[in-house]
This record gives sequence, C-alpha cells and structure tokens, in this order.
Amino acid sequence: MAQQLKKRPIEKELKFLADFEIYGVLMFAAMYFAVKYIVDMDLGKNAFKLNWISFYPLLVFSAIVIEGSFYWRNKLNVVRRQKALSNIQIGGIYNKLRWANVILLTAYLPAIVMAVAAEKDLSGIIAGIFLYFMAIIEQINYFHIRLSYETANGRIMVIKPLKMLFTGTGRRSQLRKDIDAYKRRGSGLGKK
Repeated sequence: MAQQLKKRPIEKELKFLADFEIYGVLMFAAMYFAVKYIVDMDLGKNAFKLNWISFYPLLVFSAIVIEGSFYWRNKLNVVRRQKALSNIQIGGIYNKLRWANVILLTAYLPAIVMAVAAEKDLSGIIAGIFLYFMAIIEQINYFHIRLSYETANGRIMVIKPLKMLFTGTGRRSQLRKDIDAYKRRGSGLGKK
C-alpha cells in the first residue's frame, strides 16, 4: 500500500524547511560536542580538543544544510512576494556551491584514509565517516535527487527514496531544476 505524503500549504512548508535545516545544524553540532565530551571524558588539557577527522565532515555537512536553509528561505520570500533572487540567479549561485561542496567532500577522502592507516582514534573515525555520509546524502538530496519525503503520519520515508536513487527513478530536486534552468539560460537554450 502506498504511503500518503504529508501536504502543508506552500508557505508553511517552505518556512518549515528553512527553519528545520537550521535547527538540524544546531542539533548535530550539540550532539557532536555532547558525544565528544562523553566519549572522551577528557577534562584535562585536551578538553574539547577538536578531532578534525570527525569535525571537518560536521563543518561540510553544516555548510550544505545551511545552503539548503538559505535556498528555502529565498523560495519563501518568493511566495510572500518579498525581495528574493530569481530562479536563474539562485541556479547560478548554487551551481557554484554544488562544485565547492564536491571539492570539500573530496578533500576529506585522503584525510580519512591516512587516519585509518595511522590507526588514529577509532571513535573519531567512525563519527567522521557517519557525518561524511550524512553530508553526501544532503548533497544528493539538494543538488541532484530528492531523497526526503515525509508521510502523512509524520514519518520520514527511507527505503523508497534510496531505491529511487539506486534505480535512477528519483525526481530531480527543486534546487537541481533551478540549476538546470540557469544552465539552459547560460547556454542560450532558455533565452527568449
């Protein structure tokens, strides 16, 4: 039986998305430092010393999610008929951000390989890999294929979006549509 997706009025949905992304970043950062404090239990000279193997992917994840929040806030301003960037302008900005994110995500790979090879802090490596995959999921969700769906009863669908991702049947994200519009415009295909 197909699950019914949750429907909100567009303005409420956009506000929810813009706000929820910021709350998510704050929650992940708080959880990171709480877990780091509990796991390390180091109140001496190294209290809250950053483990860059786990902290760097948290920064990348946070950057991608904040980019998403700004995107939804801009869309909310469009709906409210307030000052906002056009789809073409947003597409141009986010086309550049998409590639900056790819560079940031790729830069992590040698660091994690070296950390594993050097047998560094296992908890930091595990946390780093988890946060890295979360950043990749957000990158895909925003810049490629929509992966987040909320059902009418408030649950988040997980399996179906992943199947759509791996079978290539997923719907392009709204942001990706704006990037595509920008590219068509830049190549002359979208000019009137």
